[in-house]
Amino acid sequence: MPEHATTQLCYELYGAAGDPVVVMIHGLGGQLIDWPDWAINYFVNAGFRVLVYDQRDSGRSPRLIEAGVPDVLSISIGRRELAPYTLADMADDLVQLLDDLGIGRVHLVGVSMGAMVAQQFLIAQPDRVRSIVSMLGTTGRAGVGQPSELALAALLNPNPEEPLEVVVARPRSLAQRQAVASRVQRGKQRIRDAGIDDPYGSARQLAAILASPDRSTALASLDGLPALVVHGVIDPLVHVSGGFDTFRVLRASRLLLFAELGHDLPAWCWDRLASELLATIVQGEE
Repeated sequence: MPEHATTQLCYELYGAAGDPVVVMIHGLGGQLIDWPDWAINYFVNAGFRVLVYDQRDSGRSPRLIEAGVPDVLSISIGRRELAPYTLADMADDLVQLLDDLGIGRVHLVGVSMGAMVAQQFLIAQPDRVRSIVSMLGTTGRAGVGQPSELALAALLNPNPEEPLEVVVARPRSLAQRQAVASRVQRGKQRIRDAGIDDPYGSARQLAAILASPDRSTALASLDGLPALVVHGVIDPLVHVSGGFDTFRVLRASRLLLFAELGHDLPAWCWDRLASELLATIVQGEE
């Protein structure tokens, strides 16, 4: 299906009109084309529509180029007002997209930053969520889900002689992705040219994560709904404690851990993962 634009967001919608909708939300710098076709088809063949989209500052959705390079270090130590936007704004983007498409209640599947956007959407629009799957995410609570020093160094400063503002802006390299990948997947990634004009989009998305408040109390106050939390035990970018905290606050949630999983979703975990995702989504239809 060709790409479309509404609310200025680029999206693709698969499946039959009238089928319940699964929204798949990618992570930092991720694009709708990063979701594997077979994963989308898996849910379509099970009787669901699948909506994938590029969030602001990624893919073919609008870039906030005028916002420039955020001061990530200052934002990380409390200067939240310096961030161009927050996760709440990104969740509002999804609300507007669904409104424009005439879609009401949905199932949310988010990975990494996408999991955090899904959590924020649930907080803001609980009546529109049938089920939620939070993968490789965290609640934003202080002290949980923190990156290892090695992962943070690889992502923010692979070359110590370069200024931080240059390094943060650079698209993630093969070496950076390998630093956070699962054990059996390292060395096997292929990096494609995304054709991005503005290299600072991922930095602004990172600023949104850092500037967003703790979601744990708000999530814990919601009624229980079918929920699945997925995490890698050896995730160096979002420590597994972020997964445990998400599991703790989402009532009636289930926790799925992969012992050899880092901060990625390699092919070897998808058989188990897909079946668990589908079980959660189907439960949300009951």
